[in-house]
Amino acid sequence: STQRRYIGIIRDEAERMTRLIVNLLDLSRIESGEALELNREPVEISGLVQDVVERQKNYTRDHRLEVTLEGDLPIVFADRDKVQQILTNLVTNAIKYSPPGSPIAIQCSQLNGELVTLVKDEGVGINPDDRDKIFERFQRIRHHHGTHASGTGLGLYLTRHLVEAHGGRIWVESEPGHGSRFTFTLPV
Repeated sequence: STQRRYIGIIRDEAERMTRLIVNLLDLSRIESGEALELNREPVEISGLVQDVVERQKNYTRDHRLEVTLEGDLPIVFADRDKVQQILTNLVTNAIKYSPPGSPIAIQCSQLNGELVTLVKDEGVGINPDDRDKIFERFQRIRHHHGTHASGTGLGLYLTRHLVEAHGGRIWVESEPGHGSRFTFTLPV
């Protein structure tokens, strides 16, 4: 019904505003030299990935979100909300920079004592000049015609800090016109 659709839109926008406020608070802590506060607990990544994917399906009807969980994934001792924020930022970016109808893959595996999560899209890709800068503050990926996508340019900056606060690493592999592969690790 129309009423249910409007309620869904209001809920989604309220969640988006909450994420923005959390991002700004985290940014303030980083800028003031404070460590990000982590409320660590045992986290099962497979359930967390499924939660993020289900929420993101509300924002896009045009993309296929494909999840691959390889083998028995370990429980990680992490801040559930922060890991959810990491995944949400990466999947949201993949949707934003990918053409309608294209698949977005989220893959999790264990390798060398680390939980490895990959978010892969078939979008516009990233210029080599931009790849080094995208994890910096206020950087946004340029479209192939030179314009920037909407956003604050804080998502990947905060994502990098959140990953590193957990003792993990994050990197990107990308070529213009051939999509991007963002990978992050969390120690097991």
